Amino acid sequence: MKKENLAALAAMSNRYGSDPAYVLAGGGNTSYKEKDVLFIKGSGTALATIKAEEFVGIDREKLGAIWGKTYPEKESEREAAVLADMMASRLPGETRRPSVETLLHDLFPYSFVLHVHPATVNGLTCSKEGKKAAAELFPDAVWIENSKPGYLLAALCRGRLAGRVSAGGGFPKIVFLENHGIFFAADTTGEIDVTVARVMRGIAGRLSELPDASDAPVDLKKAEEIAAKLAGLCGEGGTAFVKHIRQRSLLGYDPLTGSLTPDHIVYCKAKPLIIRDGEDIASAFSAYRANNGYKPKVVYCRGLGAFCLGNSEREAEIAAEVFWDAVKITVYARSFGGVSPMPRDLEDFIVNWEVESYRSKVKV
Repeated sequence: MKKENLAALAAMSNRYGSDPAYVLAGGGNTSYKEKDVLFIKGSGTALATIKAEEFVGIDREKLGAIWGKTYPEKESEREAAVLADMMASRLPGETRRPSVETLLHDLFPYSFVLHVHPATVNGLTCSKEGKKAAAELFPDAVWIENSKPGYLLAALCRGRLAGRVSAGGGFPKIVFLENHGIFFAADTTGEIDVTVARVMRGIAGRLSELPDASDAPVDLKKAEEIAAKLAGLCGEGGTAFVKHIRQRSLLGYDPLTGSLTPDHIVYCKAKPLIIRDGEDIASAFSAYRANNGYKPKVVYCRGLGAFCLGNSEREAEIAAEVFWDAVKITVYARSFGGVSPMPRDLEDFIVNWEVESYRSKVKV
């Protein structure tokens, strides 16, 4: 039975993971649990290609013991200690690193869990009126307010979900995470598919505006010149790749919006470098690096679009995909009162969070 269920988990993971409407880069995670063991996607592993034998096996008793421990108040020390205990809960012989959301997956009393970050859903979770709209559309779901990821998020969810159960509401199968994404849970992957379709259909029915992905007419010669300059600045004598994107909705995007979800910080950094017409690109690039401690992943030029940078062609493409995802979210959010970016303290936490840094370095 375990073999069949792991095969079903892999099939579900591959299906959603290969669909950019649900998963980009190394985002999202899935799990299957039995009484004593939880099998979960490893951090940085691609859902699109994961195989049944590649899920990380976790001893649920050892994992659950984390809730009985007292951890340091200092964030860096707390997260390091929790990570060490989570790693120690792996089954003998496991070498892969389990998803940072392993504790959260284990909370659900259902066999299968799917966690994804669809732009359509995040148009709701990253909006000013998202919580209200979610309650209207999905009264059986739970909304979790912004929280620092990892142990604190899992603890917040644990308390909120337990409170719902004790109040007679039952354990939900849909959980919205503000400025993050959504969890689906059920005892079969087929039931998860039905629930996913219901949520996506419900949100789509409330959208008054859709992103325009058609290319805007821009000065392509000027764009090529800027791309060449950025490749030289980013490569510093080596090879750098630049992906220029110019969707119509992107040209109307406000690059000062702020970070929307952890994935946008992981793959695009917390903010783009904004180049104004006539500005010296080399000076702006240097100033950005000096102020932030790293090179930009996205350079936004008004009237031209965005230039997404990477040390490989795939890395530049991922930055482009994820930045366009942020633009789409802002458009969807207009149907729910307008976009609401992450609080600054949460953004700063994720910028410096070791776990997310690890995930961004894993090949996808």
